[in-house]
Amino acid sequence: MADSLQDRRRRARDKLRALTFDPLMRGSLVERRKRCGKAYCACATDPRRWHPSAYLSVKVDGRQYALHLRPEQIPSVQQRLAAYRRLWALVEELTACEVAELRRVARERHKRRRN
Repeated sequence: MADSLQDRRRRARDKLRALTFDPLMRGSLVERRKRCGKAYCACATDPRRWHPSAYLSVKVDGRQYALHLRPEQIPSVQQRLAAYRRLWALVEELTACEVAELRRVARERHKRRRN
């Protein structure tokens, strides 16, 4: 069991090292729909025809921001958000490994006390 825990920890750390070179950011990609303001546009009378706009929603230094994204920026932002999610999954995996190690040590200590 300890070997598999060590293997899990080693694999997670290897992935973490590889991931640290990727640009990443925390946040959410949000699509909002709105009217363009032109009186002759279909969006002026039909809410189903409102125009989509992409935003990055992110909290920085305690403040929430919604940054408008151009269509060509969306793939880059999606990649950075995905890299952050992968990083967070690795942090969760490493945390699970450390908790498992602490539990194992506590069980061994408990067994020694009983004997």
